[in-house]
Amino acid sequence: MIKALRTFLLGCKNLGIIKTIEVFIRFKIGCLNNIKLHGIEHIFSMRAKTSDFFTFIQIFIKEEYNIDFDSHSRFVIDAGANIGLFAIYIKNKYPETIIICIEPDPENFELLQRNVTPYKDIYCENCGLWNKDTKLKVYDKYNKGKWAMVVEEDVINGNVSAISMNSLLNKYDMNVVDILKIDIETSEKQLFFDNFEWLPKMNTIVIELHDSIEFNCAKTFFQAINSQISAYEFSMQGENVVIKNIHT
Repeated sequence: MIKALRTFLLGCKNLGIIKTIEVFIRFKIGCLNNIKLHGIEHIFSMRAKTSDFFTFIQIFIKEEYNIDFDSHSRFVIDAGANIGLFAIYIKNKYPETIIICIEPDPENFELLQRNVTPYKDIYCENCGLWNKDTKLKVYDKYNKGKWAMVVEEDVINGNVSAISMNSLLNKYDMNVVDILKIDIETSEKQLFFDNFEWLPKMNTIVIELHDSIEFNCAKTFFQAINSQISAYEFSMQGENVVIKNIHT
């Protein structure tokens, strides 16, 4: 109860009292289509009785991605884009940004496309980010809902493609990525296991690590970072680890 009250009060601060009351009522009655927020150019939708609303709280009420990025940010990769709320938040903060959204789950991907279609220069890839190009299966391994869909490599029966970072950079002709946001539900352990020589091209990495679900996600990530980036700033923002590459 106290946690919910704190969230509501924070919403009043960041969204305004009337909008916060409206959004919370719509959550309670299960009507989350066509949400309009001050400062967000276009409407977007969420799904009732899913984890979408908690993602909304994380991004728009708690503002866990309100990080001091370079004001000239140009290329952003959103790995684990879910329904597109992070992309919408960043696009409205940095309108000139080109954003590549990566989301393997078909249902999440469908709503992602609908939510970001009104914006210029947001591109959607229905695949998973992996340490190589391969095939994956997508499922709710830990029974956490649509915001925590897990992918595992399955070359024979996998029904979703996986793309490596090198292939993604080549496809969109990116030499430098200003923001790499990663929330891929334990797949970071595979992504940073090997083939991570692209890391110096990342200016800022924002990642949620899932050691509470999968052992050694953080260790694998930091081993890769320390082997490829000679100097960086480390900080925490909510549940996210923030790594800012200090180019020397």
